[in-house]
Amino acid sequence: MKILACADIHGEHPTYAWLVHCARETGCAAIVLAGDLLGCPEDHPSVEDAQRADAAAIASMLEESEVPVLYIMGNDDLVEFEPGAGSLRPLHGRRIDIGGYNFVGYRYSLPFICQDTEKPEEEIARDLVALQDLVDEATVLVTHSPAFGILDVGILCRHAGSTSLLDLVERRQPRVHVHGHVHSKFGRQGRHFNVAAGGFRRAVRIDLESLEADTIEWLPADPGSRHRADPWDAIGSSG
Repeated sequence: MKILACADIHGEHPTYAWLVHCARETGCAAIVLAGDLLGCPEDHPSVEDAQRADAAAIASMLEESEVPVLYIMGNDDLVEFEPGAGSLRPLHGRRIDIGGYNFVGYRYSLPFICQDTEKPEEEIARDLVALQDLVDEATVLVTHSPAFGILDVGILCRHAGSTSLLDLVERRQPRVHVHGHVHSKFGRQGRHFNVAAGGFRRAVRIDLESLEADTIEWLPADPGSRHRADPWDAIGSSG
Protein backbone atom coordinates (compact mmCIF):
# COMPACT_ATOMS: atom_id res chain seq x y z
CA MET A 1 0.00 0.00 0.00
CA LYS A 2 1.37 3.41 -1.02
CA ILE A 3 0.45 6.80 0.42
CA LEU A 4 1.17 10.33 -0.77
CA ALA A 5 2.12 12.66 2.10
CA CYS A 6 2.46 16.44 2.23
CA ALA A 7 2.30 19.27 4.80
CA ASP A 8 2.75 23.04 5.10
CA ILE A 9 0.93 23.88 1.89
CA HIS A 10 -0.35 27.16 3.38
CA GLY A 11 -3.27 27.60 1.01
CA GLU A 12 -1.50 27.06 -2.32
CA HIS A 13 -4.51 25.86 -4.30
CA PRO A 14 -2.59 24.52 -7.33
CA THR A 15 -0.73 22.18 -4.97
CA TYR A 16 -3.99 20.57 -3.84
CA ALA A 17 -5.14 19.94 -7.41
CA TRP A 18 -1.69 18.53 -8.16
CA LEU A 19 -1.82 16.18 -5.15
CA VAL A 20 -5.18 14.74 -6.22
CA HIS A 21 -3.78 14.20 -9.73
CA CYS A 22 -0.53 12.65 -8.42
CA ALA A 23 -2.34 10.22 -6.13
CA ARG A 24 -4.37 8.98 -9.06
CA GLU A 25 -1.42 8.75 -11.46
CA THR A 26 0.96 7.03 -9.02
CA GLY A 27 -1.47 4.48 -7.60
CA CYS A 28 -1.52 5.77 -4.02
CA ALA A 29 -4.25 4.45 -1.74
CA ALA A 30 -4.50 7.61 0.39
CA ILE A 31 -3.37 11.23 0.60
CA VAL A 32 -2.04 12.26 4.03
CA LEU A 33 -1.86 15.95 4.98
CA ALA A 34 0.11 16.86 8.10
CA GLY A 35 -1.03 20.38 8.92
CA ASP A 36 -0.59 24.05 8.04
CA LEU A 37 -3.03 23.59 5.20
CA LEU A 38 -4.75 26.99 4.94
CA GLY A 39 -3.80 30.35 3.53
CA CYS A 40 -5.20 33.79 4.28
CA PRO A 41 -6.84 35.28 1.17
CA GLU A 42 -7.41 39.03 1.10
CA ASP A 43 -10.66 40.99 1.38
CA HIS A 44 -12.02 39.32 4.50
CA PRO A 45 -12.79 41.10 7.81
CA SER A 46 -10.62 38.76 9.92
CA VAL A 47 -7.97 36.07 9.58
CA GLU A 48 -10.50 33.49 10.75
CA ASP A 49 -13.00 34.57 8.07
CA ALA A 50 -10.27 34.43 5.42
CA GLN A 51 -9.21 30.95 6.47
CA ARG A 52 -12.81 29.77 6.65
CA ALA A 53 -13.29 30.79 3.00
CA ASP A 54 -9.99 29.15 2.06
CA ALA A 55 -10.95 25.95 3.87
CA ALA A 56 -14.21 25.74 1.92
CA ALA A 57 -12.41 26.17 -1.41
CA ILE A 58 -9.71 23.61 -0.57
CA ALA A 59 -12.22 21.08 0.75
CA SER A 60 -14.17 21.24 -2.50
CA MET A 61 -11.00 20.22 -4.38
CA LEU A 62 -9.96 17.47 -1.98
CA GLU A 63 -13.43 15.94 -1.82
CA GLU A 64 -13.02 15.11 -5.51
CA SER A 65 -10.16 12.74 -4.70
CA GLU A 66 -10.70 9.12 -5.70
CA VAL A 67 -8.87 7.97 -2.53
CA PRO A 68 -9.27 8.99 1.13
CA VAL A 69 -7.67 12.29 2.14
CA LEU A 70 -6.64 12.00 5.81
CA TYR A 71 -5.69 15.28 7.43
CA ILE A 72 -4.77 17.14 10.58
CA MET A 73 -4.58 20.92 10.91
CA GLY A 74 -1.39 22.71 12.01
CA ASN A 75 -0.45 25.61 14.25
CA ASP A 76 -1.10 28.15 11.46
CA ASP A 77 -4.61 26.80 10.83
CA LEU A 78 -7.03 28.81 12.97
CA VAL A 79 -10.14 27.07 11.62
CA GLU A 80 -10.87 23.53 10.45
CA PHE A 81 -12.53 22.03 7.42
CA GLU A 82 -16.30 21.88 7.82
CA PRO A 83 -17.70 18.34 7.98
CA GLY A 84 -18.74 17.26 4.51
CA ALA A 85 -19.12 14.44 2.07
CA GLY A 86 -16.53 12.95 -0.24
CA SER A 87 -13.03 11.74 0.55
CA LEU A 88 -11.93 14.24 3.21
CA ARG A 89 -11.49 12.66 6.67
CA PRO A 90 -10.25 14.39 9.87
CA LEU A 91 -7.60 12.43 11.75
CA HIS A 92 -6.79 14.41 14.90
CA GLY A 93 -7.34 12.32 18.02
CA ARG A 94 -8.67 9.30 16.17
CA ARG A 95 -7.68 6.16 14.30
CA ILE A 96 -8.75 5.22 10.77
CA ASP A 97 -8.04 1.74 9.37
CA ILE A 98 -7.27 1.31 5.67
CA GLY A 99 -5.85 -1.70 3.85
CA GLY A 100 -4.24 -3.48 6.79
CA TYR A 101 -2.68 -0.29 8.22
CA ASN A 102 -4.09 2.37 10.51
CA PHE A 103 -3.67 6.13 10.65
CA VAL A 104 -3.58 8.11 13.91
CA GLY A 105 -3.41 11.91 14.05
CA TYR A 106 -2.35 14.65 16.47
CA ARG A 107 -2.26 18.31 15.48
CA TYR A 108 -0.64 20.31 18.30
CA SER A 109 2.93 21.61 18.30
CA LEU A 110 5.00 23.50 20.85
CA PRO A 111 4.48 27.27 21.33
CA PHE A 112 5.92 29.24 18.42
CA ILE A 113 3.57 32.07 17.49
CA CYS A 114 1.41 31.99 20.64
CA GLN A 115 -1.73 30.56 19.04
CA ASP A 116 -4.44 28.44 20.63
CA THR A 117 -3.33 25.82 18.09
CA GLU A 118 -0.15 25.25 20.11
CA LYS A 119 0.40 23.63 23.50
CA PRO A 120 3.23 23.43 26.06
CA GLU A 121 5.11 20.15 26.35
CA GLU A 122 3.32 19.02 29.52
CA GLU A 123 -0.09 19.31 27.82
CA ILE A 124 1.15 17.50 24.72
CA ALA A 125 2.45 14.75 27.00
CA ARG A 126 -1.00 14.30 28.59
CA ASP A 127 -2.69 14.24 25.19
CA LEU A 128 -0.32 11.61 23.85
CA VAL A 129 -0.79 9.35 26.87
CA ALA A 130 -4.52 9.37 26.08
CA LEU A 131 -3.75 8.60 22.42
CA GLN A 132 -1.06 5.95 22.84
CA ASP A 133 -3.30 2.89 22.87
CA LEU A 134 -4.36 3.70 19.30
CA VAL A 135 -0.75 3.42 18.08
CA ASP A 136 0.85 0.11 17.15
CA GLU A 137 3.36 -1.31 14.68
CA ALA A 138 0.91 -0.96 11.79
CA THR A 139 0.28 2.75 12.46
CA VAL A 140 1.02 5.71 10.24
CA LEU A 141 1.36 8.37 12.94
CA VAL A 142 0.50 11.78 11.50
CA THR A 143 1.48 14.86 13.52
CA HIS A 144 2.24 18.44 12.63
CA SER A 145 5.23 18.60 14.95
CA PRO A 146 8.40 16.58 14.53
CA ALA A 147 9.79 14.46 17.33
CA PHE A 148 12.54 16.16 19.31
CA GLY A 149 15.96 15.93 17.65
CA ILE A 150 14.71 14.45 14.37
CA LEU A 151 14.37 16.73 11.33
CA ASP A 152 13.34 19.50 13.72
CA VAL A 153 15.99 22.24 13.71
CA GLY A 154 14.40 25.41 12.37
CA ILE A 155 14.58 29.15 12.96
CA LEU A 156 17.61 30.34 14.96
CA CYS A 157 18.89 26.72 14.93
CA ARG A 158 16.38 25.76 17.62
CA HIS A 159 14.77 22.35 18.03
CA ALA A 160 11.05 22.58 17.27
CA GLY A 161 10.26 18.95 18.09
CA SER A 162 8.42 17.47 21.05
CA THR A 163 10.15 15.19 23.55
CA SER A 164 6.78 13.61 24.40
CA LEU A 165 6.25 12.74 20.75
CA LEU A 166 9.72 11.21 20.56
CA ASP A 167 8.88 9.11 23.62
CA LEU A 168 5.61 7.94 22.05
CA VAL A 169 7.36 6.85 18.84
CA GLU A 170 10.09 5.02 20.76
CA ARG A 171 7.60 3.21 22.99
CA ARG A 172 4.89 2.32 20.47
CA GLN A 173 7.07 1.86 17.34
CA PRO A 174 4.63 3.01 14.63
CA ARG A 175 5.32 1.87 11.10
CA VAL A 176 5.86 5.43 9.90
CA HIS A 177 5.79 8.91 11.43
CA VAL A 178 4.70 11.65 9.00
CA HIS A 179 4.99 15.32 9.99
CA GLY A 180 5.84 18.80 8.74
CA HIS A 181 6.26 22.16 10.54
CA VAL A 182 9.98 22.70 9.84
CA HIS A 183 10.16 23.65 6.16
CA SER A 184 13.92 23.45 5.85
CA LYS A 185 14.13 19.83 7.04
CA PHE A 186 12.11 18.15 4.30
CA GLY A 187 13.40 14.58 4.13
CA ARG A 188 13.64 11.29 5.93
CA GLN A 189 15.37 9.92 9.01
CA GLY A 190 14.53 6.27 9.67
CA ARG A 191 10.76 5.94 10.16
CA HIS A 192 10.33 9.74 10.35
CA PHE A 193 9.29 11.70 7.24
CA ASN A 194 9.23 15.50 7.20
CA VAL A 195 6.93 16.22 4.25
CA ALA A 196 6.73 20.03 4.51
CA ALA A 197 6.09 21.51 1.06
CA GLY A 198 7.23 24.92 2.34
CA GLY A 199 6.56 26.86 -0.86
CA PHE A 200 7.48 24.03 -3.23
CA ARG A 201 5.07 21.71 -4.98
CA ARG A 202 6.44 18.49 -3.55
CA ALA A 203 5.23 15.42 -1.69
CA VAL A 204 6.56 12.05 -0.55
CA ARG A 205 5.25 8.72 -1.78
CA ILE A 206 5.75 6.00 0.85
CA ASP A 207 5.30 2.27 0.34
CA LEU A 208 4.10 1.09 3.75
CA GLU A 209 5.05 -2.52 3.12
CA SER A 210 8.66 -2.04 1.94
CA LEU A 211 9.19 1.41 3.52
CA GLU A 212 10.73 2.59 0.27
CA ALA A 213 9.97 6.23 -0.45
CA ASP A 214 10.58 8.85 -3.10
CA THR A 215 9.97 12.52 -3.65
CA ILE A 216 7.41 13.58 -6.23
CA GLU A 217 7.76 17.19 -7.31
CA TRP A 218 6.46 19.59 -9.90
CA LEU A 219 9.15 21.08 -12.11
CA PRO A 220 7.99 24.03 -14.25
CA ALA A 221 8.72 24.32 -17.95
CA ASP A 222 10.47 27.60 -17.14
CA PRO A 223 13.16 26.73 -14.56
CA GLY A 224 13.33 30.37 -13.49
CA SER A 225 9.70 30.53 -12.47
CA ARG A 226 10.10 28.35 -9.37
CA HIS A 227 12.93 26.63 -7.55
CA ARG A 228 13.39 22.89 -7.69
CA ALA A 229 12.49 21.04 -4.50
CA ASP A 230 15.21 20.15 -2.06
CA PRO A 231 16.96 16.85 -2.89
CA TRP A 232 17.04 13.94 -0.45
CA ASP A 233 20.89 14.08 -0.72
CA ALA A 234 22.55 12.39 2.27
CA ILE A 235 19.43 10.81 3.72
CA GLY A 236 18.51 8.99 0.52
CA SER A 237 15.19 8.37 -1.19
CA SER A 238 14.45 4.89 0.06
CA GLY A 239 15.16 2.35 2.77
